[in-house]
Amino acid sequence: MTTTLEFPAAALAGLRDRLMAAAADEGKAPLEELDGLSDSVLAAYWYGYVKASEVGRTGQELHATAFGSALAAPMLAVCTETGPLRTALARSLR
Repeated sequence: MTTTLEFPAAALAGLRDRLMAAAADEGKAPLEELDGLSDSVLAAYWYGYVKASEVGRTGQELHATAFGSALAAPMLAVCTETGPLRTALARSLR
């Protein structure tokens, strides 16, 4: 079983906030937004949020830095298994 404790809290919260904002913009439920992301896109976003949180970014700086880092995510990061991350995000969105 995957728990949210296995993931960096700031990165998980930032990605969860991004999903909630994107869902609201599109009139969807946050879980719908999560389900609509491909594994490679979710992995790239996760890479971006981890990198942004590692350098201490918060608020809008966290989201902007995460977006930039996600765009430059290396192939290794984009091919990461996302099942446990999806599970943790889904739990945090409930």
